[in-house]
Amino acid sequence: MPSFADPIVAVSLAANGRTGLTLFAPPWEDADGEEWQGFLGDGSKIVLLGTPDELNTWLGDHPDHDLADHPAWKAFVTRGKRALSPAPEAHYDFDRVYELAAGEPDAETVSELADTIDVAARIADCCEDGKLRALLTGTREYALLVEGETGYSGKDGAPEWTQLGDVIAKTWERALVRIETWLRWEGSSVTPVTAVEEDAALDVDADDETR
Repeated sequence: MPSFADPIVAVSLAANGRTGLTLFAPPWEDADGEEWQGFLGDGSKIVLLGTPDELNTWLGDHPDHDLADHPAWKAFVTRGKRALSPAPEAHYDFDRVYELAAGEPDAETVSELADTIDVAARIADCCEDGKLRALLTGTREYALLVEGETGYSGKDGAPEWTQLGDVIAKTWERALVRIETWLRWEGSSVTPVTAVEEDAALDVDADDETR
C-alpha cells in the first residue's frame, strides 16, 4: 500500500498513453467520525493537469473543487506550487500493469504493482464505482497483492504470481476502461505521449550532449 505522509499529496497518474498530475487526500475522519478519502475533482471526475503550473492555475480558476472542504486544505495551499509536484514514488502507471505482471516478482516489481492496483481501488472507492471495486477488491489475487502478505518466490509463491498474471490478463483491460471513465484530462495532459515524441525527445537530448 502506498505510504502517504501528508493529509493532501500530489500524485501522477498514467493511463492509455497520457500522464497527468492531480491531488489525493488519504483517508481522514470528519467531525462525526466518518472516514473519507478523495482525489481532486470537479464534482464528477478526477481532474488531471500536465504540469504543476497548470494545476496551480486550475485550482485558482476552480475554488469549489472536491477537496476544498478538506480540513487540511487551507494549510495545504499555503505551501504554494512546491506542493503540486509529486514525489518520484508517487507515480502510478496503469499502463505498466501488464509489463509488471509479466516480469520477475522481485520486491521492487511487486511493490510497484501492488501500489498501482491499490490506487486503482482507491479510485473505485472515491468514485463509488461498484463494478471496479468488486473487480479489484473482490478478486482474491488482487486482494492478496495489495495486502502485501503473499510472497511470490519459491515453491509456494511462484504459482501465486502465475495466477495473478492470469487474472490480470483476463481482467485488467476492463478495469482500465472503467478507470478511464473517471479521469478528466486537461491542459497538456490531454495529449498522449507517443513513441515518436519519445524518440524525438531522445534525439534532442543526444544532440545536446554532443554540443
